[in-house]
Amino acid sequence: MSMKPNAIARLGTTSSDVPFLAGEGEMAQRMREFDWAGCPVGPVEHWPQSLRTAVSICLSSRHPIEIWWGPEYARLYNDAYRPILGAHKHPQFLGRPGRECWGEIWDVIGPMLDSVRDTGKATWSEDFPLMLTRNGYVEETYFTFSYAPLWSEDGSVGGIFCACAETTARLISERRLRLLRGLGAQTAEAPTATVKDACEQSLKTLAGGRKDVSFALLYLLSPDEPEAHLAATLGLDPGGPASPERIKLQEGGAWPFAEVARTHQPARVPWSEPLGTWPGGEWPEPSREAVVHPLFRSGENALQGFLVMGVSPRRALDEAYRDFFDLAAGHVATAISSARVYEETRYGTRRAQLGADVGAALTSSASLHDQLRRCCEAIVRHLDAAFARIWVLDPTQDVLELRASAGLYTHIDGAHSRVPVGALKIGLIAQTRQPHLTNDVLNDSRVGDKAWAAREGMRSFVGYPLIVDGKLSGVMALFSRSVLDAETLRLLASVANSIGVGIERKRVEDERTELLVREQAALAEAERQRSRLETLFLQAPAGICVLRGSDHVFEFANPRYLQLIGDRDVVGKPLREALPELQELIVPLLDRVYSGGEPFYGDELRVPLLRQGRLEDCYFNFIYQPIYDATRTVEGIAVIAFEVSEQVRARQRSERLTQELEATNQDLDQFAYVASHDLKAPLRGIASLSEWIEEGLADKMNDETRNQMRLLRGRVHRLEALINGILSYSRASRMREKVETVDVGALLAESRDLLAPPPEASIVIGGGMPTLQAERVPLQQVFLNLMSNALKHAGRADARIEIACADAGAFHDFSLKDNGPGIDPRFHDRIWGIFQTLEARDKVEGTGIGLSLVKKIVETRGGRVAIESELGAGATFHVFWPKQPKGPA
Repeated sequence: MSMKPNAIARLGTTSSDVPFLAGEGEMAQRMREFDWAGCPVGPVEHWPQSLRTAVSICLSSRHPIEIWWGPEYARLYNDAYRPILGAHKHPQFLGRPGRECWGEIWDVIGPMLDSVRDTGKATWSEDFPLMLTRNGYVEETYFTFSYAPLWSEDGSVGGIFCACAETTARLISERRLRLLRGLGAQTAEAPTATVKDACEQSLKTLAGGRKDVSFALLYLLSPDEPEAHLAATLGLDPGGPASPERIKLQEGGAWPFAEVARTHQPARVPWSEPLGTWPGGEWPEPSREAVVHPLFRSGENALQGFLVMGVSPRRALDEAYRDFFDLAAGHVATAISSARVYEETRYGTRRAQLGADVGAALTSSASLHDQLRRCCEAIVRHLDAAFARIWVLDPTQDVLELRASAGLYTHIDGAHSRVPVGALKIGLIAQTRQPHLTNDVLNDSRVGDKAWAAREGMRSFVGYPLIVDGKLSGVMALFSRSVLDAETLRLLASVANSIGVGIERKRVEDERTELLVREQAALAEAERQRSRLETLFLQAPAGICVLRGSDHVFEFANPRYLQLIGDRDVVGKPLREALPELQELIVPLLDRVYSGGEPFYGDELRVPLLRQGRLEDCYFNFIYQPIYDATRTVEGIAVIAFEVSEQVRARQRSERLTQELEATNQDLDQFAYVASHDLKAPLRGIASLSEWIEEGLADKMNDETRNQMRLLRGRVHRLEALINGILSYSRASRMREKVETVDVGALLAESRDLLAPPPEASIVIGGGMPTLQAERVPLQQVFLNLMSNALKHAGRADARIEIACADAGAFHDFSLKDNGPGIDPRFHDRIWGIFQTLEARDKVEGTGIGLSLVKKIVETRGGRVAIESELGAGATFHVFWPKQPKGPA
């Protein structure tokens, strides 16, 4: 029945005429505007007092209330009841018969309503299940409600009053909580469960909540495999469209494992036809959606698998549902993590026992056959292998002989008792000398009898060549019904190495003669190496000698050493006798090395040496290295010496020249100061005299004469500035200030204040200026010259200079950008030259030294300058100042 907004007005009824429909809520408004004459309830003016009273109570109550009126149970309800109708049952069923609104549950509630109408007795239903179709699908809901009779004035039951409350959220939450408790309890109840047991028990526990988990798939990851394998299922048979045994971790699989592994977040998966029909759990409808959850190891970020859970077809996947899935996945992950820890602990114990058993077998006095048999038995026992075997190489025939077998097969005869190298998978391992590993024997090209492997449930195979010192002694191999992880493979590699050593140990007696021959060959090789070392000493470009004993007797001296000491015969003589001029200087150093056992390093030591009958000062870099005997006692000293006399004398000459240059520079500075003073004095006199003349002849001078006098003084000032500039330029590379910490931002602000630009002009200092180690005065001179130059040549009153700093690797890039007339690129190199200006000096006062001085200061400090400019576009000057101060050249 559609709502008619003008119904009351059309019927001549106002809200004051129907006070029982008063109220500000939605339903009060709808009831006032509804055309009741067109529905089973009838016109408002004909309503009995009992109905009016019930409706008034209904509309004023904040508890969900529904009124069923008349023989067709026409429906009236309040605002609090509105959410119970969902998205599809409001407002079209207001005033309509109850069967039209609740047809899907009328077979349940219809008889209940009839009973109340017939008997006049109220009903009470607590947490009553009702499957409603209020949101476009059959929805699992629960309600607590009462049906009470509404008596008409004639004593009959005119309608039924229903006060109800939806308890769906509470009941489902309690149900899910019980399931989560069960999942959490399984870890404590089975502390010694294996990973397989934990997976199966987790899904068995989830089976108790099929109303919320319509189906489940549990996939695990192995550390060395790029795919997940199915560990347990609930509601789906393994190997189906939605439950493949193995899924590669790449895009486009049956489930979005790659996305979940990448994002570490659950992924919602809507049903699609290629995945087959999904079970609905306890509900007859199929599931329409599933969620894939990542399973992490407890306390780690390591992904260990995925849990796929089907969403109930009768519940929406709201936030509470997602939280439940998150918690369920967390409990499952914890159970698997605990099982992994138990398995790893047990595996560590078994691994230690395996190593001990293999070691005991290989060191026993038993025959080689018995030793290897015990090794195979230990492998089967501690690693749950199906069977293990060891072949020993017969090098005379290039054949592998089966010497031990344990587990499923214990015989050592048959088709595999003798395997030629290169034949079958065992022979290929021996031939390639490379292990062969697979966790998928049914798809491995080297496994011949795949029917047998499938029948026996074989999953993995591993074979290792037994190699000791590069020599092949045999092959060890095993089959297993479970996946072999990386840790197991490392253990097996170690066991294979031990078995190889054990096999070789048994062959030692037969090879004693050959070992003696090898020993003699090794001694001969050592003698050859000693001779070669002696040859190298003789040919070495450094002076080398060996001194023995506390008297430092020359035992050996190479030709270069003899050349350094003037070709004297020293071998067999104490150093005091052989080189008497070194007794006071060198012998104490040698005594200290001999007694203390610490090497001594000489650097440009001046040594008086007698050469060709003449004593001369020589300089050496040398090492005195103590030589130890077998008891770590010093028995001699090895000497390695390089003569550096020429280098030292050259450096000394350079130092003398440097001192002379510094003296010359000081004289030059004094001359420059005196010259500038002597030149400035007459210039000041000329300037003063011109002023006196102008003052004295003021009444006799015309404008032209006054202008010429001003030009004269201008040229005098320019010449004085030129003298100052030349003096600064000459000192720029020679005079260095103390390096100190300079706050460039503060320095720039101080420079701006010193310049005192006109009010119309502006100098903007950008943020982020560095604090660096530099010479403060030269750096400030650079900035003052650049800012002054920009203001001088701006050609406009509103001159603007923007100063910024950028990182340029080993340099700070200080940029000064102005809005002046710009500089033609043709003159970008010219402006840095001394005495260079682009404007006539009478037009713009300047010496032509400022920029050249900037360039010289920056470059002598290890930096560089640059310019960016076009005519009419202003100019940007760059100063690349080093971050680390450069020392004076």
